[in-house]
Amino acid sequence: MIVRALFRAALVTCVALGLAGLALDGSAAAAAQGGTVLVGSINGTIDPVAARYVDRVISDGEQQDARAVVLTIDTPGGDLLSTSDITTRMLNARVPVITFVYPSGSRAASAGTFITLAGNVAAMAPLTNIGAAHPVGSNGQDLQGDERTKAVNDAVAQIRNIATARGHNPEWAEQAVRNSVSITADEAVSMHVADLEASDVPDLLRKVDGREVSLPQGKVTLRTAGATIVDDQPSPFEQVLKLLTDPTVAIMLFSVGTYGLIFELANPGLIFPGVIGVVAILLALLSFGTLDANAAGMGLLLFAVLLFLSEIWVPSHGILTAGGIISTIIGAVILFPPGRPTLPGGEVGVPPSTIAVIAGISGVFFFFLARVGLRYHGLRPIADTSALVGAVGIAKSDVDPAGVVHVGNEDWSARSEAGGIHIGDKVTVRAVEGIRLVVTRAPEGKEGS
Repeated sequence: MIVRALFRAALVTCVALGLAGLALDGSAAAAAQGGTVLVGSINGTIDPVAARYVDRVISDGEQQDARAVVLTIDTPGGDLLSTSDITTRMLNARVPVITFVYPSGSRAASAGTFITLAGNVAAMAPLTNIGAAHPVGSNGQDLQGDERTKAVNDAVAQIRNIATARGHNPEWAEQAVRNSVSITADEAVSMHVADLEASDVPDLLRKVDGREVSLPQGKVTLRTAGATIVDDQPSPFEQVLKLLTDPTVAIMLFSVGTYGLIFELANPGLIFPGVIGVVAILLALLSFGTLDANAAGMGLLLFAVLLFLSEIWVPSHGILTAGGIISTIIGAVILFPPGRPTLPGGEVGVPPSTIAVIAGISGVFFFFLARVGLRYHGLRPIADTSALVGAVGIAKSDVDPAGVVHVGNEDWSARSEAGGIHIGDKVTVRAVEGIRLVVTRAPEGKEGS
């Protein structure tokens, strides 16, 4: 009876799996027949991370032989170089790219105007707008003189080329750059800036079905009605990287990392500040690289770290600290050159207030917080340390190679000159390095203090 029951159960399971497999095969066949459309989203500021994301989504569409790639857009603007990277990738895509200002209430302002016009088909949802693409400086200020003329003319040439290539209105596109004009979705369609209005992505795919678009390999007719919609949203890594591309966040991470690393080196054994410091500095360097930061600015920031570290070992009476603070300020100022042209909505620079805060915190850290850290361990520097050479003390912890010893009625950070020293062993001071003692195991018979 048991064997028969097991046989029946196995038979039922096989039948169920077979039916499920047929259903899946049918779904796959339907998907293959209807094709797929990848849907990505461009939200927030246009920056190098957004450019990398768009490149990945279009590459996914090319590799999967998708019917089309839809990019929903809602952006206030951003970096001009990143915008150029995005539009160049779109113009050379081997899969149809449809741009869609969506959902209602969204905007394709500034850099978003360039990107929207670069689509094989440009669509807008009701109650959206497009325009206002006049170049500005990287800190949001108006460009002046020859720099302004050069940036505007270059942007006009780019947007006219894009609009002409995609069959959109080049005259209006030029005015969007020169005079920052902006229009609604209804106006955009009537002025041939956008091709159509759609309420959502499925509605968009129905309306564009049958349109003929031009790709590098030739003319292609869109077959999007009934296609399977596949979301291709930013990966977790891309989302984290997006958070790190704020210049203010990057410089603050670098500063926090520096403080943590130095505090750990000044107080060995805490571990936590060192780990946080290294992680913060690595994240800051990743952010600087993503933002294409100025090499000279990064060099000055790294030089400031070296000066701060030197202050731990070299008693410079604050000269090295002052040099580190000055190097930090200059490095932060030139890290992102303020005159670099960009588009409204995406400032690439560190505000002066942030730089002032960093400089102030640096001063407080080295003239106050470092001493608090020393007192936390009971390690108080005294005026004349030369008298400690030859003194005998007791190891308060294992010194292998570093630890804490009690000499001259004070607890001191120490390192062993030769071999490990166990807690409770007597030690002899051989030398003094700043606020750290160099010790050896004391011969038997000597008294400790």
